[in-house]
Amino acid sequence: MSQKAANKKAANTLFQQANETYFDDEFEQAESLYTQAIASDSTVGDYYLRRAQVRSKLGNTTNAAKDALQAANLMADKTEHLRQYFKALYLHGKWAFELKQYDDAAESLRKAATINPSHQEVKELLEKTEPLTTPKPEPVAEPEAEVQEDAPQRPKVRHEWYQNDNFVILEVFIKRVQKEAAIIEFEDKSVSLSVKMPTGAENNFEFDPLLHKIVPSESSYDVLSTKIEIRLKKAVSGQKWDHLEETEAQQLAKSSKMHSLGSSRKGVSWDTIAAEAEKETKLKPSEQGVNELFQTIYKDADEDTRRAMMKSYIESNGTALSTDWKSVSKGPVETLPPADTEAKSFNR
Repeated sequence: MSQKAANKKAANTLFQQANETYFDDEFEQAESLYTQAIASDSTVGDYYLRRAQVRSKLGNTTNAAKDALQAANLMADKTEHLRQYFKALYLHGKWAFELKQYDDAAESLRKAATINPSHQEVKELLEKTEPLTTPKPEPVAEPEAEVQEDAPQRPKVRHEWYQNDNFVILEVFIKRVQKEAAIIEFEDKSVSLSVKMPTGAENNFEFDPLLHKIVPSESSYDVLSTKIEIRLKKAVSGQKWDHLEETEAQQLAKSSKMHSLGSSRKGVSWDTIAAEAEKETKLKPSEQGVNELFQTIYKDADEDTRRAMMKSYIESNGTALSTDWKSVSKGPVETLPPADTEAKSFNR
């Protein structure tokens, strides 16, 4: 065994011993063992990160911040250590802020926010730090879109996400889930979870629409003891995601554009159809009720319902009308002629 390999092995042994004393709250002994491990192998970021945490426990914030920064520098180019890299950046930012080293704190916190923009503590600390830096940088965090009162609420479950060049890693924190009890489905711009708990209760979660497209066939997940880790393969490598899902403003803008395009498609406008329906005077009583019902549905419908009505009516050549966008969006709507009649194409 080479000397370098021997040093690495000795450092790892000291590191494991240090971890045991750390969890026994023997912080001074743990600091000594971590220091010995670093002396044997100074290339491992985890050693510095653990010593930083011990030194913070001992009230040595100055050296704790130095160790956290060194840990971050060692992990910066190693994507397999992304979680630890994020932690090192956050802790350095936190301790540098306590030491009033605001420029250094802001730099680490900005990097942490890039990895995980939804981490609340990072966002809050960065908001406190930014005004104290000189010169004042542009804010990194965007204000979250205000949720309307009548918007459907996702079941409450803690989740976090972070990213690298190729994947968005989503962590859903649910304990004691059996692997066979979790069903994860990937679509181009969504991921859904169905989790059956030991109690028999079933929880369903959906992240839809995602901010950008993913590659479902290259996405995967692992069911662990405390969480479900989902790896979403980015359709465009290197693309930065500022949010996990589209904001409400983005969805509204897209829906408005789609509605505008749909209304001009094939010269059909639901507003025109509704207006013409109001002018009809020779309807039977039963037909009048149907017409009024249609107008009411369209007038009071949300954007997805209107899109479903428009798509089903156009694609079925006026023989079908659906309000279920989730069903209609999956593919073309079949023409359903009345009984004893045959649908014929006019595109000859």
